[in-house]
Amino acid sequence: MHRDRTFLARVGLLILFTGFVLPSLFFRSVRHAFQQKNHQEDVFNRARRSLEENRSTIQQRGEALLLSVKAPSHNCVMPSFDEFPGDFMTQRQRQKYGGVIVHFLLAVYMFGALALVCDDYFVPSLEKITDKLHMHSDVAGATFMAAGSSAPELFTSIIGVFITESDIGLGTIVGSAVFNILFIVGVCGLFAGSTLRLSRWPLLRDSMCYLTSIAALVAISHDKHVYWYEALVLVCMYLMYVLIMYFNQPLQVFFEKLIGSHQESPDIELNGNVEHRKENGDFNRSNVSENQEVEVTVHSASPFSFPQGCVSRILWITALPFICLFYVTIPDCRKNRWEKWYLVSFFLSVLWIAALSYVLVWMVSIIGFTLGIPDVIMGLTFMAAGSSVPDGISSLIVARQGDGDMAVSNTIGSNVFDILLCLGLPWLLKTTIVDLGGYVNVVSGSMLYTSISLFGTVLVTILCVAVNKWYLNKCFGMIFLLLYVVFIAVATLFELNLFGDFSLPPCKV
Repeated sequence: MHRDRTFLARVGLLILFTGFVLPSLFFRSVRHAFQQKNHQEDVFNRARRSLEENRSTIQQRGEALLLSVKAPSHNCVMPSFDEFPGDFMTQRQRQKYGGVIVHFLLAVYMFGALALVCDDYFVPSLEKITDKLHMHSDVAGATFMAAGSSAPELFTSIIGVFITESDIGLGTIVGSAVFNILFIVGVCGLFAGSTLRLSRWPLLRDSMCYLTSIAALVAISHDKHVYWYEALVLVCMYLMYVLIMYFNQPLQVFFEKLIGSHQESPDIELNGNVEHRKENGDFNRSNVSENQEVEVTVHSASPFSFPQGCVSRILWITALPFICLFYVTIPDCRKNRWEKWYLVSFFLSVLWIAALSYVLVWMVSIIGFTLGIPDVIMGLTFMAAGSSVPDGISSLIVARQGDGDMAVSNTIGSNVFDILLCLGLPWLLKTTIVDLGGYVNVVSGSMLYTSISLFGTVLVTILCVAVNKWYLNKCFGMIFLLLYVVFIAVATLFELNLFGDFSLPPCKV
């Protein structure tokens, strides 16, 4: 148990460093190189405006002043934190006296609270709903279970569309997609403790659906406007994805006949020995199910049980305020006496997720404004990494148990849900219910090229797996982690307009 906690702590530090610290340092260092050039351009523009004002009349100066007041809305991007309540610290306190660290800790605390409410209340209520509806396991996994794991991304996208009207939701979705397919798969390869064999059909099925989703996103966002019929296309594509998952077994049989192979049974290569999962599958499965039942029973008995171990106790004490709030406000449908209250648990969990996501985006917006980092970069890095941590931990646990197919399919499959529904649904609601006949603006011009680069991540994934003979190992994982760092670096350079004038600069307030 101590080794598992130490292992998870190391993975958490790796996620923190690559998901926020490294991109922030890179952005600030690269941006400093462009400050002198931008400063010279600002001096020239101010001198030109001053000369024009001196040559104009009083009326013309008034018109020029009026235009200069309105200019920021056209020539720069207003910071999204203006749409939130006022901060309890000033900009000087955040920059000079380290107040931004408090906001960073609050953001991390919100990530932990979201993971807690999703794992302990939201996902169990979804499992009850799928059981009552007698849904097929593949359909349930593609709909309700995907909603459970991607709830933070969905509500972040809703806040970005309806409240901040910025690209923080789009950046979070795209960044989460890259984080899932590169970083999480890379971590699974590094820390799985074994060389995992991957099956062709799940990887190719999810990759093709993912490529189609990316193509739709690129086609819709290329003109920086999203209309209702374009958002409707994304939602309909998600319904088609559900149908594909429903007919997964017949499609898999057809695929195997097409390539002339039988159904593969993944092997686990551990310490030079190959253990066939068929031989020990029943024994391991029975043990796992028994352990899970015991664990759920103990946890459901009392969430206030003092855990063992120093790290576990610190985390439990830190999360105790939200444990108490959730215990009082949300019925735990895993218990027998609250089992019929699963719909109430579902709706109350949704309200908590919405409230926590609001505070999270608020804190992230303040952090980005304080450090001079655009909302898109914050979404691509910090928000994406934080919202994907639960998926990463679950995939890593599954990979360490020897199931590489489930670990990889979980990361790629959730990306399809993120792009098609987490983006399509808020856009559709915005352009039909709130603003009928209107459109949603895509502020960042570089998001188009960032979305196109997602094609490369999928193609590189398939190519590397095929070259590696459908095995997932440490070398494979190291390559993917390096590719993730390269992607974040390129996306940052795009936002700095190094490759062209794609994005408007943030307004100075």
